Amino acid sequence: MAINTAWKIEIGTLNPAPIDFTSRTLGVSIDQQVDVNVIGRGVATITLLNKDGALTPGGGGTYSSTDWFSNFVRITALTNTGGANDSTIVFCGLVDNFELSDDGVFSTVTFTAIDGLAVAGKTANASISGTLAGYTARIDSLSFADNLPKLGADFSAFALAYEGPTVYVSSASTITASTFADAWQTNLIPSVNDVFWGTYISIQSYAGVTQTDYSARSLGPYTTRQDGARHTFEFDPPASLSGSKLPFDSDGFAQAFNNDQLVTKAQVQGTYAGAAAVTVDASTIAKYGARTSSYTQTMAVDAAAVTELAQRLANRYSTSRFSPQQLRVSASQIKAFAADAAHSKWKALLDIESGIWQHTKITWTGSGSSTQTAECVVKGRKIDITPNDSTITLTLGNWVDNHGFILNTDTLNNYRLG
Repeated sequence: MAINTAWKIEIGTLNPAPIDFTSRTLGVSIDQQVDVNVIGRGVATITLLNKDGALTPGGGGTYSSTDWFSNFVRITALTNTGGANDSTIVFCGLVDNFELSDDGVFSTVTFTAIDGLAVAGKTANASISGTLAGYTARIDSLSFADNLPKLGADFSAFALAYEGPTVYVSSASTITASTFADAWQTNLIPSVNDVFWGTYISIQSYAGVTQTDYSARSLGPYTTRQDGARHTFEFDPPASLSGSKLPFDSDGFAQAFNNDQLVTKAQVQGTYAGAAAVTVDASTIAKYGARTSSYTQTMAVDAAAVTELAQRLANRYSTSRFSPQQLRVSASQIKAFAADAAHSKWKALLDIESGIWQHTKITWTGSGSSTQTAECVVKGRKIDITPNDSTITLTLGNWVDNHGFILNTDTLNNYRLG
């Protein structure tokens, strides 16, 4: 058999269910990127055929009076190996822009949707208590219930899935930020060196009351996926594929030095009483000069916690490395070359939650060189969907620098602890 991939494009509310616009879809582009100490982002653009005028505002068509900005977008991959489809959610976001193109003969509508965190981040006047509490409790304290569209439910709520150890945060006094995004980006996320991104938008029912959940994923200080959420994606040239390995397109494969990500001097400061900035110089500062990363308004609880944050940044990102930065694979390649055993890996790679920040092994042979294998982490992906094919372009980071030691997987002296 073969691994088949199709798509379902929905726009609407959750109660009632969204409308399936797949048959009108001319093209889709999804861009999702995450990294350490930043809020992950997700954007999707969807172009729909509107030759019948059904989507034209005020035009009298089926959807002419729809309030699109109270709607969300859900993009689902439908995959199978000859049997029933498996559904994998690839993107969820809220409609942020509507663009009509109409020359009187041909017409399209292009929707832009952004992830729930991007919308919630615009909420003004975030207040974070300085009292000692768990990091996840403080993230939850910025719950944006009723600050986001309910999408037809009775309530909206924030649902955080956390994969890290317990970490405490505090401040000498309550912190007030101009927006939720400022509070996350300036005060909370750098307090643990977190990787944090929005995932699903779904509806739940409790005793007859409905609730729209805006879900997010947080990895914590070791930026390492936990058991049960961890995958390894292996990519080999199509001619040598076996088992669950995936093919890739050599034309979309790129390597580079990571010089734009080097950190040789890390400066971190807490907001506890008497807090002072802690600066840690990496051993490579004499080679590369001062390439400074600075976070001066964290909620790290004391000087020891601040020092640990600064050391982690300086130790992890202070070495210049040449490694893969980009890899591309298409649905047509998966169908043509991958074995059925790779179906579960393909689904995991497409998933908005499991396809991000995962271990990746790539094997290739360069011009005039021997076969090489590199280990990377998936920092993002751009997915382009047309009626003819779908391509996924992965953004990659070096595996050594971007994860904590995994027992029974990593090798001492090759991978760092913490």
